[in-house]
Amino acid sequence: MTNFELLIILLDNKQLQSCVLIVLLLFARILFIYLIKRNSDILSEGQRQWITRIKNLTWSIIFLGLFGIWWSEFSNFAFSIAAVALALVIATKELILCFSGALMRAGSGAFSINDWIEVGPHRGEVVDYNIFSTTLQELDKIPNNYAFTGKTILVPNSLFLSEPVKNLNFTKRYVFHRFDIVIEPYANVSDLCDRIIADISTFSSEFHEVAKRYNTYIEKHTGVDFPGPEPRVTVRTNEYAKHIITIIIFCPTEKATELEKEITFSIMKQAYKRVLPS
Repeated sequence: MTNFELLIILLDNKQLQSCVLIVLLLFARILFIYLIKRNSDILSEGQRQWITRIKNLTWSIIFLGLFGIWWSEFSNFAFSIAAVALALVIATKELILCFSGALMRAGSGAFSINDWIEVGPHRGEVVDYNIFSTTLQELDKIPNNYAFTGKTILVPNSLFLSEPVKNLNFTKRYVFHRFDIVIEPYANVSDLCDRIIADISTFSSEFHEVAKRYNTYIEKHTGVDFPGPEPRVTVRTNEYAKHIITIIIFCPTEKATELEKEITFSIMKQAYKRVLPS
C-alpha cells in the first residue's frame, strides 16, 4: 500500500477527521488566548470580550465541523428512523384512529353510559366504552325500533371520525312516533281524521300531562322550540290515488308500537266497516 493510498484511507476515516478537527481548533484557541493574555497580569474588558468570542467561535466551528463530517451518517440514521416510524404508523393506523375517536368522544361529550345513540348503521344503548371501542346493546329497526334485539355491537371508535353520531337519549323515555296508514280512496278522510284525534286523546289520556312536562323539559334542556305534545295528522295521496294518513304522536317510547297498533286497527275498522261482515 502506497503512502498516497494510506493518506486517502486516513482522510476518509471520519473518527480521524473528527479528532484532527477538534485538536487543531483547540490548539488554535489556546494560541489565540495566549496571544491576547501575553504580558497582561490583569485582563482588560476588551481582552475578556475577545477571549469569550474566541471560545464561543471555537465551539461553534467544532460543532458545525463535526456535523458536516458526520452528515451522511446522520441522514442515513434519520431516514431509518423515519422509515420505522412510517411503518409503525401504517401498522397501527386503525388503533391510532380508534384512540383519536375516543379523544373526540371524550372532548365533545357526545354521549355517556346508558345513552341511546346512532352511529352509521348502528343504533343502540351504550353499555361500555374504552379507548378503542364502544359497546352497544342493539335496538331493532322499524317497525320495532324501540325494542332491543338481544345482540351486542362492538363499534370501533374510529367510526366516530367518519360518521355522524346521533344522541337519541331524549327518545329513550318519550318519542315523536310517526307512522302511516294507507286508506282506499272511497273512505271519508275528514271523518277519519276526527276519529284519529279522538282515539289518540283516549289512548294517551293516562300519560298526556307527563308528556307535556317532558316536552317542556326537553325544550329547556336543549334550547330548541320543539313541537308540542299534541298529535298531528296530515293526509296525502300516492301514485295509486290512495289516501296516506300520516300520524305523529308524542308518547312513551315503550308504548309507541302498541299505540300504533291500536290506532291503526281502530281506523281500519272505521274505514272499512261498510265492507266488513257484521
